[in-house]
Amino acid sequence: MVAEILARLNVSPGQVVCDGTVGGAGHAIELIRRLNGKGTFIGLDRDPGMTERARIRIEAGETGGGNARLVLRTARYGELPEILAEEGLKGADAVLLDIGINSIQVDDAARGFSFSKEGPLDGRYNPSEPGTRPVSELVNTEEEENLSRWIREYSDERFARKIAKRIVERRTERPFETTTDLAETVVACYPPAKRHLKPHPATRTFQALRIAANNELHHVEAGIRACIESLNPGGALCVISYHSGEDRIAKRLFDEFGSPRSDPSNMYSATTWEGVDYRVESRGAAKPGAEEVALNPRARSARLRTIRRQEASE
Repeated sequence: MVAEILARLNVSPGQVVCDGTVGGAGHAIELIRRLNGKGTFIGLDRDPGMTERARIRIEAGETGGGNARLVLRTARYGELPEILAEEGLKGADAVLLDIGINSIQVDDAARGFSFSKEGPLDGRYNPSEPGTRPVSELVNTEEEENLSRWIREYSDERFARKIAKRIVERRTERPFETTTDLAETVVACYPPAKRHLKPHPATRTFQALRIAANNELHHVEAGIRACIESLNPGGALCVISYHSGEDRIAKRLFDEFGSPRSDPSNMYSATTWEGVDYRVESRGAAKPGAEEVALNPRARSARLRTIRRQEASE
């Protein structure tokens, strides 16, 4: 959805632009190009490996050169207000959040995000970040009730209770250590006829436990709020989410910043939040087209929402 994101953010030279989930710098490259050597680009990521990967790619010259100021930090996007202040900037003119896991992280077996190859049962974006726990700790120590709740609420897994019960039973025999070990335990909870269906039966459970391990929904809530509050007049925030829980948070916060409404019948009209006007750019979330999904099947669940702070005169 790169073209639509670029159209919505409408970056121009001299602006302050932030990619709060810089990842492999795919979006960042295009955003920096539009600064045309003028302004400031801030790239943030919770994962230090992704921050460094982005730095290498950006500094390799793929952005077309120029003297745009570059700020790359290993940080959560919820820290954007503090980072702007540290850099002597009043706010941001364009902010992008591409929430969720990056394909590069998924494909690295050593990170423990996927069960396609055997790896350690970790699943953390940044193992040194306070408040995070490896998935191995969750499945080996947490109460059955918590495991069941996470798997049900964070992934809509219909067999959540059964999976949690089986995990607790299995760990009494020996602790879980690898991704494939956990995946096999989850698959065994499915009826035989459903164990070979796509997506893989363990997909939802791994998603839920990753969200719990990284305390992701808390960071999404605090982060989107912080990014909205960081916008300069005329500035826009684009949020891409892949999980229904994340999209619900974005939708609710966008609505909150659009209250109270001058026209109660239109929840997306320009309105006032603590003296600042915001406009949600479209009634529903935008979705990727069939062509994009064919090229990148992982994009099929993407949902894009945009909110813009209005100019003072509007």
